[in-house]
Amino acid sequence: MTAKYDETKVLERFMKEFFPFTGMKKIGLFTKGMKGDYEAQANRICEFFGFETVYEYGAIEVRCHLSYVDGHKPKDEGFVIETTSIYA
Repeated sequence: MTAKYDETKVLERFMKEFFPFTGMKKIGLFTKGMKGDYEAQANRICEFFGFETVYEYGAIEVRCHLSYVDGHKPKDEGFVIETTSIYA
Protein backbone atom coordinates (compact mmCIF):
# COMPACT_ATOMS: atom_id res chain seq x y z
CA MET A 1 0.00 0.00 0.00
CA THR A 2 1.40 3.42 -0.96
CA ALA A 3 0.94 6.63 0.99
CA LYS A 4 -1.25 9.22 -0.66
CA TYR A 5 0.70 12.32 -1.71
CA ASP A 6 -1.11 15.53 -0.80
CA GLU A 7 0.69 18.46 -2.41
CA THR A 8 -1.24 21.06 -0.40
CA LYS A 9 -0.22 19.45 2.90
CA VAL A 10 3.42 19.30 1.81
CA LEU A 11 3.31 23.01 0.95
CA GLU A 12 1.62 23.81 4.27
CA ARG A 13 4.26 21.89 6.26
CA PHE A 14 7.11 23.46 4.26
CA MET A 15 5.80 26.99 4.77
CA LYS A 16 5.24 26.47 8.49
CA GLU A 17 8.73 25.03 8.92
CA PHE A 18 10.70 27.65 6.99
CA PHE A 19 8.47 30.74 6.89
CA PRO A 20 6.47 31.09 10.12
CA PHE A 21 3.53 33.39 9.40
CA THR A 22 3.84 35.62 12.47
CA GLY A 23 7.49 36.41 11.87
CA MET A 24 7.00 36.99 8.15
CA LYS A 25 4.02 39.27 8.86
CA LYS A 26 6.01 41.19 11.46
CA ILE A 27 8.74 42.04 8.93
CA GLY A 28 6.15 42.96 6.29
CA LEU A 29 6.65 40.05 3.91
CA PHE A 30 3.19 38.55 4.50
CA THR A 31 -0.07 40.42 4.95
CA LYS A 32 -2.85 39.67 7.42
CA GLY A 33 -4.97 38.39 4.53
CA MET A 34 -2.38 35.70 3.70
CA LYS A 35 -2.94 33.81 6.97
CA GLY A 36 -3.67 30.19 6.07
CA ASP A 37 -3.20 30.86 2.33
CA TYR A 38 0.02 28.91 1.83
CA GLU A 39 -0.08 29.28 -1.95
CA ALA A 40 -0.13 33.09 -1.63
CA GLN A 41 2.65 32.94 0.96
CA ALA A 42 4.75 30.71 -1.30
CA ASN A 43 4.18 33.04 -4.25
CA ARG A 44 5.35 35.99 -2.15
CA ILE A 45 8.49 34.12 -1.11
CA CYS A 46 9.21 33.24 -4.76
CA GLU A 47 8.69 36.86 -5.78
CA PHE A 48 10.96 38.12 -2.99
CA PHE A 49 13.82 35.66 -3.56
CA GLY A 50 13.41 35.24 -7.32
CA PHE A 51 12.63 31.51 -7.08
CA GLU A 52 10.70 29.48 -9.64
CA THR A 53 9.32 27.38 -6.78
CA VAL A 54 9.37 27.91 -3.03
CA TYR A 55 11.10 24.53 -2.64
CA GLU A 56 14.28 26.09 -4.02
CA TYR A 57 14.69 27.62 -0.58
CA GLY A 58 17.06 25.42 1.37
CA ALA A 59 17.73 23.04 -1.54
CA ILE A 60 21.40 23.94 -1.71
CA GLU A 61 23.77 21.92 0.46
CA VAL A 62 24.81 23.71 3.63
CA ARG A 63 28.22 23.34 5.30
CA CYS A 64 28.68 24.54 8.84
CA HIS A 65 30.79 24.14 11.94
CA LEU A 66 28.95 22.84 14.98
CA SER A 67 30.14 23.73 18.46
CA TYR A 68 29.54 21.36 21.35
CA VAL A 69 29.84 21.77 25.08
CA ASP A 70 33.05 20.09 26.27
CA GLY A 71 32.57 16.35 26.56
CA HIS A 72 29.31 16.23 24.58
CA LYS A 73 30.57 15.93 20.98
CA PRO A 74 29.78 12.51 19.47
CA LYS A 75 32.98 10.57 18.71
CA ASP A 76 32.12 10.03 15.03
CA GLU A 77 30.99 13.63 14.42
CA GLY A 78 33.23 15.60 12.04
CA PHE A 79 34.34 19.19 12.33
CA VAL A 80 32.25 20.26 9.31
CA ILE A 81 28.73 18.93 8.84
CA GLU A 82 26.99 18.74 5.44
CA THR A 83 23.25 18.52 5.14
CA THR A 84 20.73 18.90 2.33
CA SER A 85 17.10 19.91 2.41
CA ILE A 86 14.59 17.13 3.01
CA TYR A 87 12.46 18.74 0.28
CA ALA A 88 15.10 18.67 -2.47
